[in-house]
Amino acid sequence: MLSVVVPCRDRPALLEGCLDALESAISQGAEVIVVDSASAGADVANVAAAHDARVLRAGWPGTSRARNLGTRAAQGDAIAFVDDDVRVEPGWAAALLRCLDEHPDVAFVTGRITVPEHQRDAHRPVAVADDSAPREFSGADVSVLGHGANLAVRRQAFDAVGGFDENFGPGARFRAAEDHDLFDRLLGAGFSGRYEPAFAAEHEQWRQRWTLVGLEWAYGFGTGARLARLRTTSPSLATTVAVSSLWTDGLRTIPASIRDGHEFNVAFVAARVAATAAGFAAALLRP
Repeated sequence: MLSVVVPCRDRPALLEGCLDALESAISQGAEVIVVDSASAGADVANVAAAHDARVLRAGWPGTSRARNLGTRAAQGDAIAFVDDDVRVEPGWAAALLRCLDEHPDVAFVTGRITVPEHQRDAHRPVAVADDSAPREFSGADVSVLGHGANLAVRRQAFDAVGGFDENFGPGARFRAAEDHDLFDRLLGAGFSGRYEPAFAAEHEQWRQRWTLVGLEWAYGFGTGARLARLRTTSPSLATTVAVSSLWTDGLRTIPASIRDGHEFNVAFVAARVAATAAGFAAALLRP
C-alpha cells in the first residue's frame, strides 16, 4: 500500500492544485494524508477534506514535524512525500510502485522535478532535478540527486533512522536541508537509494525574485548545519558539499554575474554563502 503525505501551512490554493494532480495519479487503495502544519485558519483543512484526503493537524509549524506526523499515521509500507506546490504527473504512482517492485533493495526513491511549461522563463527555478537517466546511490560518501518535494521511502528504513530530523527544514531551527540530512543518515546506515526519472512531477515557481534571496539564505543555513554534522559522520562528503555550495555554484559564479548584469545572482550567492557560514557556526555552538 502507498501512503502520500502532503504538509501544508496557510497555502490552500497551492494545495488545491497538488491534490487535483494526485487524484489523477494514484490508484485505488492509496491514501493521501494532508498535515495542516499549524495554519492560521481552516482553509487548508477544508481543501483537503473536499478532496477526501485524511487531515491531520500539527500543533506547531515545521515541515519535518508534519511529515513525521503524517508517516506515523500512515498505513502504507511505502510513504511518498509531496510538497503542496508540486504537481505530480499522471503516471507518477505507477512509476514509483514499479521502481520499488523492480528494485526491492532500494530504501528510498527520489523523482524527477521539472518546471511547468508556462514557467520555463523563471529566473531561478527552485527545487529542480531534471536528469533523464536513473541513478543509484549507496555508501555514506554519496551525494543524492533529488529533493524532499518528490520523495518516497520504505517505512522500515524511515523508522530505522528516526525519520526526518525536526531541527531541519522549513519552520525549524535550521530552515532547510531536511531531505539531504535524511539521505545522509539512510546511506550512512547502509541503505541504498535510487533516482527514477519516470517518478516525475512539476514544481510551481510561484516566488518573486527578492523572496528568493530569503530562500537562498534558508538553504544556506540548512546546508551549513548539515556540514557541521557531516564533518564527523562523513568528512569526504562534507568536502564535496562545501565545494559545490560555496565555490562551484557559489563564489565562482559572481564575476560572470557581475559582468553580465545579473545582480540578483550576486545577491543569491552572497545570501547562501553567508548563511552557510552562519548555519555551520550555529550547529557547532549548539548541535
